[in-house]
Amino acid sequence: MLALPVMIVLLTAVSLLLLNRMMTREEPPKPEARGVFLYMYEFPNRSVARNFTSYVSKIKDSGFNIVLPFVIHAGGLADYRSKIVPVDTDYLSNFKSDEDPLKMVVEESHRNGLKVWAWVVGFRTSRSVLLQHPDWGIVNESGEDQLSHGSFHQWGWYYLSPASEGARNYIKSYIVELVEEYGVDGINIEDDFGFPPGIEADFSEDARRSFESFLGRKVQNWPRDVLVGGSLRGEWIDWRAKIVTDFLREIRDAVKQINPDVVLSVDVSHDSDWSRQAMGVDWSEWVRQGLVDVVCPMLYHRDNNMPVKWVEDTVRSIVERVEKINGNVLVMPCVGGSLSTTGKMPGWEWVESVKGAMRGGASGVLVFADVCLDSSGAWVELANYFQPSE
Repeated sequence: MLALPVMIVLLTAVSLLLLNRMMTREEPPKPEARGVFLYMYEFPNRSVARNFTSYVSKIKDSGFNIVLPFVIHAGGLADYRSKIVPVDTDYLSNFKSDEDPLKMVVEESHRNGLKVWAWVVGFRTSRSVLLQHPDWGIVNESGEDQLSHGSFHQWGWYYLSPASEGARNYIKSYIVELVEEYGVDGINIEDDFGFPPGIEADFSEDARRSFESFLGRKVQNWPRDVLVGGSLRGEWIDWRAKIVTDFLREIRDAVKQINPDVVLSVDVSHDSDWSRQAMGVDWSEWVRQGLVDVVCPMLYHRDNNMPVKWVEDTVRSIVERVEKINGNVLVMPCVGGSLSTTGKMPGWEWVESVKGAMRGGASGVLVFADVCLDSSGAWVELANYFQPSE
């Protein structure tokens, strides 16, 4: 048995060797594309607008080159002067009648050399839209709609049905409006694109007719046959994935017809099997068909109770899959996470999550979100990493 002093020396040597390996680990390339999600209001108060001049300047000074403004908030109302989406009048009261906050963000960003990707909701909507178009909404397995039952979601959100042609045209029309009227450089579709997760819906008449057309016959026991354990559950999952994919193709065609240079990106779950089952989101198929330019898996390590190294490992797996399917599609992970988990996350951990994404082979990185960086005070560390002083 080794004497205690010898063991101490050996353990110290091993520790120093491991530390040296960590310190000398090869640095990954820094991301050329560096985006940050921007709330248009002083989160969480939706009625108070941001000072866009100072905030865009802050984003630029921190080394980011893409701004992703959240143009339709979680309540389904627009924080810009949309002619299509019901607007948040309390929010717009912060501005003169001839001022449009989104145009201000775009102009200020372009003045500072930043690209703007409008961050838009998919099938989440406002109650006011459903009051005007009750047939656009989802219906639960008991045949209840959201106007009579109330929201089916734990946070009170309302959802449009992917099976409704009217709902799809509505969503497509406001995405077209953003490209035509605001000159954005990209569209980033939020992860609510598809059927709402955690909710057994939609069982509307539109959904039934569309599914039966897909199936080629009537469903005898509706909706029992398509519920979990039902005889048609597999076909139901396939149908959901098909109509969501077909709709994304419509969006891409509409956007590219207006301006082929506009980037179309989508925020997705890192677990593609789960998202296909839960939401009809088959993003591997989207990649295969080239329906998107960029896929943005949300890799929020703290939200998933994982170490920061998980970001690197997961990105590597996703990049390998995407490159095998369609090497023309870029992978730009979203790192960071919810305010509750990242509000006090140290700056070095933010930097390491970015480095992890790049070590995994990412083409760029999106950081979620500005309010999390405000709370954690991590702007400085990211600025030092993105653009170190000479």
